[in-house]
Amino acid sequence: MEETRFKVLLIEDDRLDQMAFRRFVEDEKLAYDYMIAGSLLEAQSLIGSQEFDIIVSDYFLGDGTGLDILNSAKNIPVILVTGAGDEKVAMEAWKAGAYDYLTKDIDHKYLKILPKTILNAITRKRMEDALDRKQKNLEAIFDAAPVCMLLADENMVVTRVNDAVRRMLHRDYSQIIGRRIGDALGCINADCHEKGCGYALACSVCSFDKTIRVVLDSQQSVRNVVTHATLVIDEKKTSFWLQVSAEPVVIDGHKHVVVAIDDVTKRKKAESDRRLAEEKYRTIFENSAVAITMMDEQERLISWNKFMEQLLGMGGNDLYLRPIRSLYPADEWEKIKGCDAGQKGMQRHLETRMLRKDGKPIDVDISLSVLTDSDGKTTGSIGVIRDITERREAEERVKEAAELKSQFVSTVSHELRTPLAAIKEGVAIVLDEVTGRINADQKKFLDIAKRNVDRLCDLINNVLDFQKLQAGRMRLDVQTNSIDEVVSDVHETMALYARKSQVELSFDTAKSMPRAKFDRAQIIQVLTNLISNAIKFTPEEGRVSVNVQQQNADWVISVSDTGMGIPKEALPKIFERFYRVNRPGKEIQGTGLGLAIVRKIVTMHGGRIEVESEVDRGTVFSVFLPINANSPLESLSIKRDEVLENTITER
Repeated sequence: MEETRFKVLLIEDDRLDQMAFRRFVEDEKLAYDYMIAGSLLEAQSLIGSQEFDIIVSDYFLGDGTGLDILNSAKNIPVILVTGAGDEKVAMEAWKAGAYDYLTKDIDHKYLKILPKTILNAITRKRMEDALDRKQKNLEAIFDAAPVCMLLADENMVVTRVNDAVRRMLHRDYSQIIGRRIGDALGCINADCHEKGCGYALACSVCSFDKTIRVVLDSQQSVRNVVTHATLVIDEKKTSFWLQVSAEPVVIDGHKHVVVAIDDVTKRKKAESDRRLAEEKYRTIFENSAVAITMMDEQERLISWNKFMEQLLGMGGNDLYLRPIRSLYPADEWEKIKGCDAGQKGMQRHLETRMLRKDGKPIDVDISLSVLTDSDGKTTGSIGVIRDITERREAEERVKEAAELKSQFVSTVSHELRTPLAAIKEGVAIVLDEVTGRINADQKKFLDIAKRNVDRLCDLINNVLDFQKLQAGRMRLDVQTNSIDEVVSDVHETMALYARKSQVELSFDTAKSMPRAKFDRAQIIQVLTNLISNAIKFTPEEGRVSVNVQQQNADWVISVSDTGMGIPKEALPKIFERFYRVNRPGKEIQGTGLGLAIVRKIVTMHGGRIEVESEVDRGTVFSVFLPINANSPLESLSIKRDEVLENTITER
């Protein structure tokens, strides 16, 4: 084992004593690396520039004393040696901090005990340094603790605190140290008695005060006592929930207590909020007007509310850990499983049937939510169930009523056609004077009758057409047709109407238009309706233009006019059934079904219709139709005549 060497500084102004020290070290083969200073000044220079384990110094030096050496060597142990000293000198040396004091003799026999004295001094210094480091480490831990730490003596006076206390209380150390604990913390009861903290009536029930007293009296630890305290922080009363732990310690033979204080106000508030939330949602859960269920990963019922029991006529014993599939008819359960909410999404909504305890099926609406853990593993599910039995029954009644109303509207409309045709023909015969001449007044009233018969015929035809379209009973006869021929037919039909209205009507069709697939009759009706409307709402000397061109895979029909235009707020509504734009002083007769029929026919062809308009500037309707339209196989709508059910009453 390697021998420990000490670095020694000898301060001696007597050369004989210096020689005796050198000879002794060599003779005894001491593991010293030594240096010798012959004066106080030389010694101070060496102490400032070198590191030494120990200093051995003569007390009386030519330019000073050993006390001067003690002042210069603050952290180095010093052994004083003198041949002229006495007890008074020795006491002064020890008081000044000397580790030991030796008396010289003429034969230098004191040197024989010097090695042991040096070893003891160095060992003692190292032990003191270790204790000092340990003390500093403990103090550093104490100061760095994340919770408030206080040290109080047996009189409950605070002798030390860490920085966390100062931060919590917003106080300087001088306002905390040396005060009884209640005063130090700013307890609101600290000023309630002339003697201060610990004497007020409130102190007798203070759990904080009691906790520390119990530790001091019993010398046993107390852990995690939660107390509610009101402290004065920045001259304001602030309530805290504090968790207190206290540990007894003995310092210099006196009882002390280390107190750890953790502010758990936020935690207590969170616990209170959570408890209130649980109570709130439990109340909602139990008193909800819908059935709420929770299933585990094995699809068994583990929780439900009262409404669930009422819905199925079952009690808790009937439902607890019951397989959820047993509450559904077999075919309905397969439908539910087919939804596979876990695969298709975390939530699923469907309508199905459940079985009551008596076996009676009920119609329900279910919303399912799958529960998963952090790894994505299914842990259960939540179901919200609504009884829709009455709604289903009401829907069936409405459906039956709709059927009857639809049949009534259709029957009445068809039955009106025959007498109207006879009336129209009769009026025409009289107007043509086939039965004899008529005077001007008779012609006037017959013209009025003819216009109203024509209007009624248009209404019936539009109602029947719209009914067929809305009910899905009208099928498109999609054939390959020429758009040029369609435009030509419409031109011939509408030209006379335009001349009678004194409106200029023009058609512009792009050259080499390809033949396309569409229902010829229906597209003619679309064009006729749009052009008829344009002429109707355009004043005399106005213009109506029809433009047909190909645009990518569509052909586009634009019908523009210079008429009265449509107000901006009315544009979103013009395709609704029976909607009529309000035009004060310019009321024009019509059924209000024309544009609704147009949009339906265009949609059935897979196209769309757009409109742009400005009041008193005109309107442009643009129809986009795919060149190769196919007739969709539309099924009969459940609400097929819902739009027409109120036709008679609305008119």
